[in-house]
Amino acid sequence: MKRQGLLSATGILLLGLVMLMTLHEWDSTLPGQDNAVMQAPAIIADDVTARAFSEKDGTLQYHLTANNLVQFDHNPLTEMEAPVLVMANDKGSWTITSEQGTVEGDGNLITFFGKVNVDNPTQKVNLDTDELRFDSETNIATTPGDVEMTFDSGQTRAGALEADLDKGILNLKQGVKSEFEAPAS
Repeated sequence: MKRQGLLSATGILLLGLVMLMTLHEWDSTLPGQDNAVMQAPAIIADDVTARAFSEKDGTLQYHLTANNLVQFDHNPLTEMEAPVLVMANDKGSWTITSEQGTVEGDGNLITFFGKVNVDNPTQKVNLDTDELRFDSETNIATTPGDVEMTFDSGQTRAGALEADLDKGILNLKQGVKSEFEAPAS
């Protein structure tokens, strides 16, 4: 009887060992679905709010909200729907809105695309474009394509723009055309 109990215990241990080895080697993806796993999102969130603070003095650098956010494990990219970024400095408050957006790397590069609007009520400047890239480390915004700016006394169109939001300096490039209303004398 002892021999039969020993054989049963040995059989159960061997069966358990085979199961563990099988589970350890078992690939959880089905054949042909490796690409789907690599593209699957790691995080999906709705009504997202994020704040970034300056490493120098701890002040609020920008406040970012979005209707929803999708973040991926295998790609350092975060996609956003209807992002709104608000950044304030001594030149006023800048608000950037768009239909879509992405955040790359450590959050340093935020790209807005699809009907992008930038507004600064203090300086009475409004900007419209299809794509805008915001570097949060340097507070520089660039547009790789056409941009239209409207302000108190006129409007300006250009093929590209680079804006230093801290200094309030706008560099317009490629076919710049401005129209101004002359003040009444």
